[in-house]
Amino acid sequence: MSDLFAITTTMGSNLAWLFAAVGLAGCGLLGWLLIRTGRRYRTAREEQQNHRELIDNLSEGIYRSLPDGRQLSANPALVRLNGYDNEEEMLASVKDIADEWYVDPTRRATFSELLARDGKVEDFVSEIHRHKTRERIWISESARLVRDRKTGKAQYYEGSVREITETVKRLQLQEMFEKLTSQLPGGLFQLMRHKGGRFSVLYASKGFRKLLDYGDGPAPLDPNAFLHIIHPDERLKYIETLRASGMQMTAWECEFRLQPLKGGEKWLRVTAMPEATKDGIVWHGYLSDISARKHNEMKIERLAFYDPLTGLPNRRLLFDHVGTTMSQCARENNRSALLFIDLDNFKTLNDTMGHDVGDMFLKQVAERLLAAVGPGDRVARIGGDEFVIVLSLTGSGAAAATRNAIVSANRVLSALRQEFPLGQMMHHTSASIGVLVFDGSEHSPETLMKNADMAMYQAKTSGRNSVALFDPKALDKEKQRFGLLKDLRSALFDNKLELHYQPQVDAAGHVVGAEGLLRWNHATRGALAPGDFVALAEQFGLAEPLGRAVVETGVETLARWKKNPRMAGLRMAINISLQSLRDRDFVDFLQQRLETHGLDPQLLTLEMTERVVADDQMQIARRMKELKALGIRLSLDDFGTGYSSIAYLKRLPFDELKIDGSFITDIEKSENDRALVQTMLSMAGTLGLAVVAEHVQTTQQETFLRSAGCTFFQGWHYGPAMAGDEFAAFVQMRNPTPILRFPTSREA
Repeated sequence: MSDLFAITTTMGSNLAWLFAAVGLAGCGLLGWLLIRTGRRYRTAREEQQNHRELIDNLSEGIYRSLPDGRQLSANPALVRLNGYDNEEEMLASVKDIADEWYVDPTRRATFSELLARDGKVEDFVSEIHRHKTRERIWISESARLVRDRKTGKAQYYEGSVREITETVKRLQLQEMFEKLTSQLPGGLFQLMRHKGGRFSVLYASKGFRKLLDYGDGPAPLDPNAFLHIIHPDERLKYIETLRASGMQMTAWECEFRLQPLKGGEKWLRVTAMPEATKDGIVWHGYLSDISARKHNEMKIERLAFYDPLTGLPNRRLLFDHVGTTMSQCARENNRSALLFIDLDNFKTLNDTMGHDVGDMFLKQVAERLLAAVGPGDRVARIGGDEFVIVLSLTGSGAAAATRNAIVSANRVLSALRQEFPLGQMMHHTSASIGVLVFDGSEHSPETLMKNADMAMYQAKTSGRNSVALFDPKALDKEKQRFGLLKDLRSALFDNKLELHYQPQVDAAGHVVGAEGLLRWNHATRGALAPGDFVALAEQFGLAEPLGRAVVETGVETLARWKKNPRMAGLRMAINISLQSLRDRDFVDFLQQRLETHGLDPQLLTLEMTERVVADDQMQIARRMKELKALGIRLSLDDFGTGYSSIAYLKRLPFDELKIDGSFITDIEKSENDRALVQTMLSMAGTLGLAVVAEHVQTTQQETFLRSAGCTFFQGWHYGPAMAGDEFAAFVQMRNPTPILRFPTSREA
């Protein structure tokens, strides 16, 4: 038993120690756990504090709110955003965020619906009131809904608020700017050249993108991307002007053509000012569409430099081209040539068939001339029926150049000889071509044109339908012509022209009148007949003043004769030109002169040739009737030389005809001429016309004419053309008694 007790006592002692050991171990573990838990608690508190400090120091507002909108917490950023000093003040002041916070109260309901539906809201932009100050600002709000994990019931939501007022204002300004720039006729841009040489587009307005056909899409950042739509002829100018602007820091201005992506063509103008920055150069510029202006300029240019009918260069552009060609020839030791072309008898076509047919003909002439020359040659129209071709004869010597120019001229002449279809008719024509070869050493384009014109005139006077090479000897003749023209102008101005009078007699030999023949006593050339200067006056526009001077002198002569009883009844016959009949004021001028001197209009006879009355028969007939209404007599001069003279006599109000002197000269030896003169006299008697036979030189001619019924005569057989005093003496001698009178009008 003692042993058992001892064993039991020993075992009890050991169990106590065991329990004591276990208790000690448990206490140690508990202490360790307590220490560990405390450490974790402190760590959690520190993390919570750090989290709180992080939230408090965020620039964005952080909040927690109940589902009804009542806020539970707000960080300092949100407190400041609402204009408060601390969280307590703000939470106590905010009652209903829907009405107090949002400018548009419905935004709260929209926010709540999104939050309930999606459990979150991101970047919800609204305009709100800064709660305390009521200042209106813009915010971007994001939030998430927190639910109970067991029940799923919404407990609260938390989120962030960021003020974006400046961003919204900037966007609003940008939107306004875009709206404004979209109304501009052009576009704004910023182009940058970086220090490394690379270019980029910093900004391109909607108008800029539209001009370049990018629409609403972004313009390419690399400006080289739209270089390919700049017209190839304009790219170098575009690049060079931009480079010059960057190097000199001056305004960039350039006008260039664009071939847009959608087709067509437009003209643009760029104006930009460069600004140096630390990263390179920035151009602030404006791009505008100048297509309308350019098209107008081109229209004006075509009007200024091109013939509107044929589309060929006109005189002004031709002279510029000739000047350029002269410089090139002189610089490169080459030769070129001018072909001066005048269409033969174009005026007849224009007057008889109408201007529309004439215009059609000129257009076809232009087409044939273009087809007859090479690609390097230039065709121009410089006048009504005058064309000029500038031939390129690069590399030709003098002889070869002349030969090639003549060959080209004959090729042109051959092309113009082919018939022209003009509506329902076929027209045949020819031309006179003057050829001038030059090497650029000449004085001016005007000199070349004048010399080529002279060569053309030589071709025309040699029979037309031909080619003539300029002859330097013709310059002397031309100088004489222009010198004579200058003197003629002076003579007209100084009234130095005079009339000589060739007697007209009746069958008894009495003087019944005279033909006033123009004479010019030139200071160095002596007495000049009309044939020496009348054609020159017509060519250079002096026919009309010359005609008025003749009429003025003739009327003044009749006024002097009126004062002399022996000469008071004499008639005066004066030749008038086509230009005088075309002059609208000629009839009024003539009437005024007759009334001023108190003259009987029947004493004045106006003679005109068949060539004059054939020009514009309707206009001429109307003018002749106006003259007849004044009482003036009208005479058809050189009768018999035209195939249609009889038709003129029947249709036009003539009082008299003058048989051409070429028939009178040969009546003594030509049976045909005698028969013709007899027929003319018989016809005139039938029509009731007076007849004057001119160029009567012999008694035999006079005898035949009398026997054939002619009653009035003029020629050297009776007397030459005389000065006024000499003629007065002649009348005194031939008219011892008052003279017989001419028939007044279409009397037998």
